[in-house]
Amino acid sequence: MALIPPTIVIALLLAVAALRSHAQDAPDADEPTLTERIAHPYSIDLLPDDPAPAPFEAAPDSFERESTAGANAFSHKTVTGDLFDRWLSTKESGITFGGRITQFGFGLAGGIDQPVPPPLGQGDVFKYTGRSEYDAVFDVEKFGGLPHGRLLVRAEQWYGEYGNVSLRAGTFTPPVFPALLPPRPNDAGVPYITNFLFTQPLSPNWVVFGGKKDVLGSFDQDIFAGGDGTDQFVNQALIANPQFLLGMPYSFFTAGVASPRDWGGMAVFVMDPKNRTADFMQFGDLFQQGIIIGGEVKAKTMFFDLPGQQHVGGVWKHQQQLDLRFAFTPPEPGYTPGYGAPAPGPRTLWDSWLVYYGFDQYFVRYSEHPERGWGLFGRASIGDGNPNPVQYFLSTGVGGFSPLGQRRGDTFGLGWFLVGTSDQFGPVPTALFGPRNGMGLEWFYNIQATPWLNITPDLQWLRPGLGAISTDNAFVYGVRANATF
Repeated sequence: MALIPPTIVIALLLAVAALRSHAQDAPDADEPTLTERIAHPYSIDLLPDDPAPAPFEAAPDSFERESTAGANAFSHKTVTGDLFDRWLSTKESGITFGGRITQFGFGLAGGIDQPVPPPLGQGDVFKYTGRSEYDAVFDVEKFGGLPHGRLLVRAEQWYGEYGNVSLRAGTFTPPVFPALLPPRPNDAGVPYITNFLFTQPLSPNWVVFGGKKDVLGSFDQDIFAGGDGTDQFVNQALIANPQFLLGMPYSFFTAGVASPRDWGGMAVFVMDPKNRTADFMQFGDLFQQGIIIGGEVKAKTMFFDLPGQQHVGGVWKHQQQLDLRFAFTPPEPGYTPGYGAPAPGPRTLWDSWLVYYGFDQYFVRYSEHPERGWGLFGRASIGDGNPNPVQYFLSTGVGGFSPLGQRRGDTFGLGWFLVGTSDQFGPVPTALFGPRNGMGLEWFYNIQATPWLNITPDLQWLRPGLGAISTDNAFVYGVRANATF
C-alpha cells in the first residue's frame, strides 16, 4: 500500500473522533502510587518509580497554558483539549477517556531476499501502517466499589500493511513492532478489547490486580527504553526483552499482587497462556493450556547522586511448546495419509524458563527542568534455549530528554542489541532458515511538535537472524507520527 501523503495524515489525525483526557487527579502522598498511563506507552506500571514523577509523564512547561474556550488548539495537551470533560463531566462522574492514533511510514533496504510463503515477504519495500488505541479508566469507588480502585478498558486496531516491514526483515525481533499489534493479521480495522483490568489498593504497600491485560508495560520496563513502540524505540528488542515476549500471548487473563516501596518494589503474577485478543470474558477454558508464573523486584539507586533503577525478574512457563530439535520434521516412513493413526506432529516440550535483568541510570538532569534528563539503559537475559528460540539477549544504549529541544520536550534514543539464537534447532529449520545470532542498532529523535503531537524520524541497521533467506545487512528508515486524544 502506498504511503499516505503527510497532509492527509495530519488531516485524518485532527478529524478522528477519539476521546482523550491527559491526566487523572494526582494521588495523595500517602496513597498507593500504582498508575494507569492513559494514552501513554504502558497500560499500567506495576512497579512505578514514584514518589518521583515518571520522566516521560510530565508535559513540557512551555505548553502549560490555561485552557480556555478561545485558546489556541496547539496549546492543548490533547487534540480535543478538555472538550469532553466540559460537555460530559467525565472526570466528575468517575470516567476518564483517552486514546492515540499512530502512523508508521517505514522502508526496508535488504532483508529477506528469497521467495517465502505468507505472512513473510521480501524486502526492499516502503509501507504504511496505522494503529489506534482507545482507553477508558473507571474510578471504581464512584461506582460503589472500594476506595482507589480502578478499571482500565482498552481497545486497539490496526490498518494499512500489517506489520509494516517487520515480516520482511528476516529478524527474530520485529523492527516496527507496534505495527503488529493487535496480532490479528487478517482483521484490518477491527477493534479488539485487549485490556479489562482491575487494580485495587489494599494498603499503601499492597495492590492486587486481575482481569484481561496485554503483555506490554508491566515488567522489564526501562525509563529510557520501554512502552509499546509509539513513544520511544520501535524495534521490539529495545521495547522489552524478546525472551520475555516471544511465545507469550498478547492479551491474556492474569492476576497478581504488586508492592510499591520507598526503595523500589516487587510484584508477582500468574497468567493463562491462551491468547485472548479476540475473546472478551470467556472463562470456560481458563488454564486448560497450562500456566505462566513470573515476578520482578525493582530497586531504586542514586549512583553519582543521580537517580536510577535496577530490576531482576524471571518467568516460568508450563505450556505445550514446539521442540526446536524436531521442528518441521516430516512424518515417519510408512505413514499413508488418510489411513491408520494420525501423522505424528512436531514434538513438544512443556516447561521453559528465563531470568532477566535491566537498569537505567541518569547521567544528566537539567537544572531548568529537574524532572528531565538523559542517561544509560541496559538489559540482559538468559533462558533454556529450547523451546525458546532465543538463548540469551543483551542490549544497551542512551536515551531521555534531548538537550537540543529540552524546553519543547524532545526525546531521543540510541540503542544496540544482540539476540543470541538457540543452538538447538533441528536440521530442517537450520537448512531452511539458517538461524544465527542477530544484531542491530536503532536511533530515533522524537520531536514534540505540540503537546499532543510528536513526529519521530527513525533509523535502524540490522543483521537478520534468518541467515539462509536474508541479506547480511538490512536498513530500516522511516517516520512515526503519534497524536494523543
